[in-house]
Amino acid sequence: MLLPEITQDKLVSEIELFIEYGVVEEQRIPAKELLQKYLDNPIALAALLEFYKVLPEAREEAVNRIGRIDSLQGVTLLALYTANHTYTVVVTEGEAHILGEFAKDETPREILNYFAHSSHEEFIKSCGPINELKEFGVKEKAAACPACGVLVGEFHLLGCPVEICPWCDGQLCKCNCRFEKLDVESLDDDEQVEEFQDLLDSKGRVPYDSEQTPAYPGTSDGLDKKK
Repeated sequence: MLLPEITQDKLVSEIELFIEYGVVEEQRIPAKELLQKYLDNPIALAALLEFYKVLPEAREEAVNRIGRIDSLQGVTLLALYTANHTYTVVVTEGEAHILGEFAKDETPREILNYFAHSSHEEFIKSCGPINELKEFGVKEKAAACPACGVLVGEFHLLGCPVEICPWCDGQLCKCNCRFEKLDVESLDDDEQVEEFQDLLDSKGRVPYDSEQTPAYPGTSDGLDKKK
């Protein structure tokens, strides 16, 4: 379930702090300029935060470009480019994990299976020239939900503040339909959430459309408390 727990300003401040202390001085300004391009893209921000927290191989390099490898139902694969290396990063439900250097490090089997690749080699081949990947997010914002990352036509991750309620056409994480359908005052455990998701699926969830208005970041109260 997607439950944003950090405000955009705080997230950006954390990334800037990691850049200041982890990146060589001559690369800090370009790093912060790239960050400014993604202020409204939580997927890219999650990837950048993880990169600068980890700084793979203790290299004090800045990310100078982000490329889109693939995405499916809220799971996004990105390529993070530095001056000398390219890293594969997976982002889902607001969390990012560095998978290693692109092509050099073996892609985890669960990632290959999820994106229907038979092998690491086949996955690398399917990406084409890594330096020619389309830049992520900046020129294709409408193609993916800005909060949970699903593509147009896919269902939001449960709890996404952009999802529309199929009963009242309101904001699903804000309306009271979840409480009324379950006849409860609050959602207190995973079983209730699963029961609501079953009802939601039966009713017919509203897939993401680029015309939907996002309430992200920092406006979701999740699915737990009645207003």
